[in-house]
Amino acid sequence: MTRFEKDMKDALEGNEIEVLKRRKAEIERLTAEGKGCKNGFRRECIAQEVVRLTAEYNAISELF
Repeated sequence: MTRFEKDMKDALEGNEIEVLKRRKAEIERLTAEGKGCKNGFRRECIAQEVVRLTAEYNAISELF
């Protein structure tokens, strides 16, 4: 089971606020890390991770 599936299950059980807070904090942390990163490859990886997490965040938030 992926982290997204676990978070989706947890959100459906009534903990959507905690799940969304945790994911939003992670997106903000990665965004800040990406802005300060000087390694281009690492910055690209972080950007891809932010896009994926944002899409998952939006999918979870649309349910509620």
